[in-house]
Amino acid sequence: MRHSQAHGRTSRRAGLAVLLTFGLLAAGCGNKKDDTGSDSAAQDTSQDTVANEVATTTADASGDTVVDATTTTAAAETPVPGGKLVVSGEAKVANPWTPGKMQCDTYCQERARTFFDPIAALGTDGEVHPYLAESITPNADFTVWTIKLRSGINFTDGTPVNADAAILNLNQAGSGVLLAAALNDVAKNPDKSFMIDKVDDLTIAIHTGKDGDPAKPLKWPTFASALTGQWGLMASPTWLNGIAANPASETAPVGSGPFILDSFSDDKLVVKKNPNYWQKDAQGNQLPYLDEIEFRVIPDSENAQKALETGDIDIFSTSNGAIVADFRTKADQFPMVEQTQHAESNYMLIDLAKKDDPTSDTRVRCALSMAVDRQELIDATGGGIEQPLSTPFTPGQEGYLDDNGLSVEQDIEGAKALIDAYKAEKGVSSVTVQLGHTPTTSNDTVAELLKGYWSQIGVDTNVSIVEQSSFITNALFGVPDFHSYLWRNNAGLTIDNQYYWWHTTNGPPDGELALNFGRINDPVIDENLDKARQEADPAVRKGYAEAINKEFAKECYYMVISGTIWGTPHSPKVHGLGTFVLPDGATAQDGAGFPGQFWTNALWVAQ
Repeated sequence: MRHSQAHGRTSRRAGLAVLLTFGLLAAGCGNKKDDTGSDSAAQDTSQDTVANEVATTTADASGDTVVDATTTTAAAETPVPGGKLVVSGEAKVANPWTPGKMQCDTYCQERARTFFDPIAALGTDGEVHPYLAESITPNADFTVWTIKLRSGINFTDGTPVNADAAILNLNQAGSGVLLAAALNDVAKNPDKSFMIDKVDDLTIAIHTGKDGDPAKPLKWPTFASALTGQWGLMASPTWLNGIAANPASETAPVGSGPFILDSFSDDKLVVKKNPNYWQKDAQGNQLPYLDEIEFRVIPDSENAQKALETGDIDIFSTSNGAIVADFRTKADQFPMVEQTQHAESNYMLIDLAKKDDPTSDTRVRCALSMAVDRQELIDATGGGIEQPLSTPFTPGQEGYLDDNGLSVEQDIEGAKALIDAYKAEKGVSSVTVQLGHTPTTSNDTVAELLKGYWSQIGVDTNVSIVEQSSFITNALFGVPDFHSYLWRNNAGLTIDNQYYWWHTTNGPPDGELALNFGRINDPVIDENLDKARQEADPAVRKGYAEAINKEFAKECYYMVISGTIWGTPHSPKVHGLGTFVLPDGATAQDGAGFPGQFWTNALWVAQ
């Protein structure tokens, strides 16, 4: 690991955002087989050139941040300021818009980052880079992280971005019922606030502590990735403090971002250019380029495809494999960026806390996995382009293995033998599993195929349709009707990204809120997650991750189908995808480290 305060950057492969939004809401919105994802963006080389190597950050006479890009792949296109972009996404946002309350899927993140800036962001190098921060520096044992903020930045209401603002935001957002579980190893004060020292007006120091105990400092080399996620989004303290007196103002967010919210309703959000935004491009042009963005909600990707093809919208992201495959054949009409690495996986999430359910038995779970013809299912619903998987580890992730001990090939005879053994031991003549999914045509097809595979091994399936509005909540609280759901989650780069999804501490009994949705309780997984969190050597950490992969294969905790691919097709008039350069000169990773989204700061439209 290299830490360079001079370059204002924490330089390492820190992985993707270690915050709830990264997966919960990828999971929640993506419980549809329509959705498949990853989080490392490919560059749109069909029309845009991207800074390949970058150097330092300077400031012009006005104090604005200017990126000095020293090397480029080719002569870049000249952005045209102005214009409007119309974007669509699949889900409404729940509990908008304070960072501590919003239940954020990937589309929520995309919208939120137009008016909120993060403390840090991910580069295309997979490393954490300062954003509102000027530098992020750990002490020698990675138990104290010092964050120095950039000077001269204000929220759009004039409130300064400073140490007090950061402390308020981190404490308020981090104490939220969802985010708190992901930050269990940040040290706490007696009043349960985070142990964050104010060093000076622009500098804070965050302490780690095992289970929040400041007397037990925890080595946490990948901690800075937490600042790239929802926890790191900064809102105006003036706005936050005023919400108590005026609750309606909660839907009128104030940040320091490139855009300012103009209007918001459940199915549409409009933002307009922040004329005083603190960033400029390498040529000194004010960012953002666009005057306005209209974000619409179109729940069905097939309808979004029609809207793009008829010119009703300009761009959208989809994880529907069939739609991604279709747009691959239409590149001349609709260029498309694909995110293919460090992906989410598609699987059947199983509530292991329901001990009276047949799926609480490893033999039944493994039989369900062995009975599936993954390629047939992918061909029928995923455009034939997704990769069959047997565990939730996808290519590019720490711990991915080509062979983890559980085959992706269908084995009806082997699966039937396991079910027969289960029936004999339990003294039952039938086995019935419960399968829930959100109401989409693609999910209907998946459910019918699974039902057919499992009937061949002597398993009956009861299928239920669950509205999207209830889907995440049912799993979070382990309601009685939640047994097994079609799900999508677990994107990431380092294994620490999965800590809050798989560790026993985050899997309380049904009826209590759990980020470990499946209520996995496995000492092998816990031990290796704990070791990996404190390990700075990627080679050693990889071994811990592979051990977890093999344990998933052995126990079949999820019935995994495939890895995912996100595509972002767009009108040819849309430019700038994958070209946003971070304040320290690194190229930003499109998607901000989250599957299925893109930075809007550097987008522009041909007039």
